[in-house]
Amino acid sequence: MTRRALERLEPGLPAAWYYDPAHHGRELEAFWYARWIAVARAEELAQAGDWRLVRIGTQSIVLAKDEDGQLRAFHNTCRHRGSVLCTGESGSFARQRIVCPYHSWTYDLAGNLVATPRRMETPDFRMSDFPLYRVAVATWGGFVFVNLAGSAVALDASSLPQKFERYRFAELRIGKRIVAEVRANWKLLAENFCECFHCPPVHPELCRLVTAYREAGAWGLGGEEKTTEYAPGAATLTMDGSARLPPISTLDEQERRTLYVPAMLPPNLFLNVQPDYVNSQLMFPTGPESVRIVYDWLFEPERLPLSEADLAHYVALWDITNRQDAQNCEWQQQGIHAREFRHGHYVPQEFDCHRFAQWVRAGLGALSSA
Repeated sequence: MTRRALERLEPGLPAAWYYDPAHHGRELEAFWYARWIAVARAEELAQAGDWRLVRIGTQSIVLAKDEDGQLRAFHNTCRHRGSVLCTGESGSFARQRIVCPYHSWTYDLAGNLVATPRRMETPDFRMSDFPLYRVAVATWGGFVFVNLAGSAVALDASSLPQKFERYRFAELRIGKRIVAEVRANWKLLAENFCECFHCPPVHPELCRLVTAYREAGAWGLGGEEKTTEYAPGAATLTMDGSARLPPISTLDEQERRTLYVPAMLPPNLFLNVQPDYVNSQLMFPTGPESVRIVYDWLFEPERLPLSEADLAHYVALWDITNRQDAQNCEWQQQGIHAREFRHGHYVPQEFDCHRFAQWVRAGLGALSSA
């Protein structure tokens, strides 16, 4: 998308939209329950019967792989009297059956009811009337997406970044995962990802490598540049800029020389793409003022497992950067509660924040007109 500075200060979203519980409920409906949401990596469901739980707002979803290798998704709710089916975070279904822990109603991996132990028979009961509540599921680039809308349209891969085709996201594997609980509204994290006005004071380590960021998001907007985009000699984004792995084998020469490409697939998938690894972030709202973020470091499978030293080498820069972002978003979350604060302001180089705010407004407008 074109980088073009704003020509004037633009108002941010209303402050209450970042903490009001009623408004948070509207956003869950508009963005999280009506759109495709990235929830996991496909490699986490390797064998038939493997399952994991994901939570989106108030909704609990079971992902599972069936006997044919197909991914399935269901609401974590028994059709009998509403008990949850899975009480842990992940596992493998014994005998490839999903059994309710309360009354033992039993389902196959396709979600069909196959047994109702100890039930006295009645003439009006048919098992085929009580499958699990199915959720639409799809994959792109090794990421699993679900859509909670009852009439979900198919995931449109053409709307996803085609520029990453040679990075072979689907073949990359998790080398490291960090899960963080952040006390800030989901939109603050998204806006933070959209701008680098904050980079010089907040991310000195990142700015040492991406020298363009020293200009607070203005690099590339003011005509001919006086500084290089990256530090001389840097080969990838690590603390010292050195690479211990070769670039992903299918990249072209330009991609091998491009040290960093950020991308956001709203509302919750963020990508930091380097020539030899990818840092992905999956964000899930846990309340009006809190999120859970799953940070993964993805590598070519033939490079794994990395030694402890090599893994630390690749994890360190984004780990400290992500922590810095989380801390500053938490401070922002506290500050916007001031009675006099009505909304923030986007300066010229925060054009992507303004685009995101317009996307939010449009999404909420579509909800109100539905």
